[in-house]
Amino acid sequence: MIGTSIPQLDALPKLTGQVPYTINLQLPQMLHAKILRSKVPHARVLHVKTTRAAKEPGVKAVLTREEVLCLLRSAYFGPVFKDQPVVAIARVLHVGDPIAAVAAVDEETAEGALGLIDLELEELPAVFSPEAALAAGAPILHARHDGPRFQYSDLKELIEASAPETNICTVYRLENGNLDRAFREAPYVFEHTFTCPTTQHCPMEPHAALAQIEVDGKITVWSSTQSPFILRAQLAELFDFPLSRVRVIVPPLGGAYGAKIFAKVEPIVICLSMLAGRPVKAVLTREEEFLTVTKHAAKATFRTAVGRDGRFIARHARILWDTGAYAEIGPRVIKNGGGYASLGPYRIPHLKVESYCVYTNKPPAGAFRGFGVSQVAWAGESQIDMIARELGRDPLEFRQQNLFQEGDRFHTGDVLHSIGLRECLDRCAVAIGWGRNELPQSPSLARGKGLAVIIKHTSTPSVSTATLKLNEDGSVNLLTSTVDIGQGARTILPQIVAEELGIPIEHISLGWPDTDVTPYDTMTASSRSTFHMGTAVRRAVEGLRQQLRALSADLLEAAPDDVEIRDGRAVVRGTDRGFSFGEVVRKHFGVGAGTLVAHGSFKTHGLRSRSGDREGPLTSAYWSVAAGAAEVEVDRQTGHVRVLRYVTAVDVGKALNPLLCEGQIRGSVVLGVGQTFHEELAFEEGQPVNPNLLDYRLPCMMDIPEATEVILVETPHQNGPFGAKGAGEPAVPPVAPAIGNAIADAIGVRLFDLPLTPERVLRAVRRADTTTSEAGSRIG
Repeated sequence: MIGTSIPQLDALPKLTGQVPYTINLQLPQMLHAKILRSKVPHARVLHVKTTRAAKEPGVKAVLTREEVLCLLRSAYFGPVFKDQPVVAIARVLHVGDPIAAVAAVDEETAEGALGLIDLELEELPAVFSPEAALAAGAPILHARHDGPRFQYSDLKELIEASAPETNICTVYRLENGNLDRAFREAPYVFEHTFTCPTTQHCPMEPHAALAQIEVDGKITVWSSTQSPFILRAQLAELFDFPLSRVRVIVPPLGGAYGAKIFAKVEPIVICLSMLAGRPVKAVLTREEEFLTVTKHAAKATFRTAVGRDGRFIARHARILWDTGAYAEIGPRVIKNGGGYASLGPYRIPHLKVESYCVYTNKPPAGAFRGFGVSQVAWAGESQIDMIARELGRDPLEFRQQNLFQEGDRFHTGDVLHSIGLRECLDRCAVAIGWGRNELPQSPSLARGKGLAVIIKHTSTPSVSTATLKLNEDGSVNLLTSTVDIGQGARTILPQIVAEELGIPIEHISLGWPDTDVTPYDTMTASSRSTFHMGTAVRRAVEGLRQQLRALSADLLEAAPDDVEIRDGRAVVRGTDRGFSFGEVVRKHFGVGAGTLVAHGSFKTHGLRSRSGDREGPLTSAYWSVAAGAAEVEVDRQTGHVRVLRYVTAVDVGKALNPLLCEGQIRGSVVLGVGQTFHEELAFEEGQPVNPNLLDYRLPCMMDIPEATEVILVETPHQNGPFGAKGAGEPAVPPVAPAIGNAIADAIGVRLFDLPLTPERVLRAVRRADTTTSEAGSRIG
């Protein structure tokens, strides 16, 4: 089973439209919710009068700040800081901020009732960029927070809470060596600034939630969430309930990419259900999606020192992150992406990172596939090429010289294990034909090639737990809270069980996540499910095997160590004498039926990093690495760029299912292409101007590289199941810099700002042509 390319087990229901997504769920007497949202970016809420709306026929409940303050322990929530209100309490802080909500018998009635709510706002000055938010005299959006604050003195790593009277949410700092001296003595110093815009996740399934208050007052929520236990904890804290009185059920999910990790619409539908005494469902429109959660815009300034031998001496990274109106998970994004990943997969003895999470009057930004790595990879890997070419070095050889190697210590102190950086980079270079240049078919066209390589951490610490139930016919029920968001977890996890027990995969049933039924898992994010939950499943299987050996030993009059488990049977070693799993269960219980239950857990906070006499907790349970290589053709007359070929190599540790690994990675490349060329959520004075899939440009079939090659590098990890690591995210960050480097190779001009639209490319071409013409004139 392991290493076998089995198609996704739930592919047929998806293809035939039989999947019960949250948006399709119905309950008796269910009401529909609509949300009244702010149309201004910053304002004081003076009055919200709902008398007319409440009297509208078909309206069963109206939610405003008054009801929220009565129903909830706290009106505010958030995964790091409790700074986001369920509905506006005193102010609105971005266009789309919820002010009130209505539950009615149908969507049309609820939508109409929103227009009957009388609203009075007092507009306030607003800020729409981190630079503006940090300027003197800028309006302060939040009061000072009381944390988090973590200090690792050995690493000089620090996360600071916001300073008083500023719009800084948090600052992450990491410092090693003597930076000032290194820059002062370095023969070569380079400084460049790069930007990435606000983008949106755009899963095809929007946020949706259905809430019901049970007879005993218990809250049950069906939600399109990636993280049922995180959501349960947030809701229990909001409503001051014990965890046992909040139940989160996750139906099949139609995409997420990080947008659905934390509470979004769920608190509103629960409040409305409490007020109405009936189930309430909300499904966001596409425009509301753009106003609910986005990807962090970033401005990264990298200053890098290089020695005469081509080795890195120092790097100072300063990144401004636009976290929007509320913190969401921004403080962790700026640490994991802006902190660790900004230094790249390179040995740099002297370094300093300053990563600022800044509030603005824009929709809140959250986790997005890659968790901040894409933004800094665009900056860092673009600058690597610029430095190499300035020094007359081949960009491939320059990277090879400076890459981390197995056993090196990362900047956080972790000893790097299972780190196939060099193999990923080298295989991409070979596949793209690095060093061989083909002439374009027309003088107006220019061809070029580019490379990029990245390193990414995974969320640590975290916990995953799995439960196995062996039935009297030998079939198995597998219970986990891993959410399948398209990555194939509903196939991979049964594959592990089938491999370990030697039973057909068709005999294994995987339940849907349900916090009342399935055991705890931290979250489905950060490419952690195969590594963490896969290991937990293996441990649960081992617990079941031990039970089978012990029970079979009694039945077979043998020692437990003499009983082996193979091909769905427990047999005496070296013989065929034994019983099927079902026979063991039936004989043990003696009534022809019964269930054996086993549990397995895997936690990463206990893992340690050792090197010589130093030991400490791991920053990351494992490190993902990937490389990308692009060949492009640029039309100098139009600025249009064709990606002729893209090659990506990801170190997956061990490909448990090569087909699914390749599918994930191809999807990552398509997502990366969209972020590279097209995607930007544009604003005018805080107003989004393209919050729909017509004006917000996603990649189509014509935009996908004409040839895409996926290379699976396998450097087994000592703690992963069968050596496996995550594969879902690391292929995304190299795409933009690899393509950007290829464009620079083709036209000889560097682009610093994403997306790489034809207009920007054409302006760069014209700058290059003008510069060449002026140089020619001076020579003449």
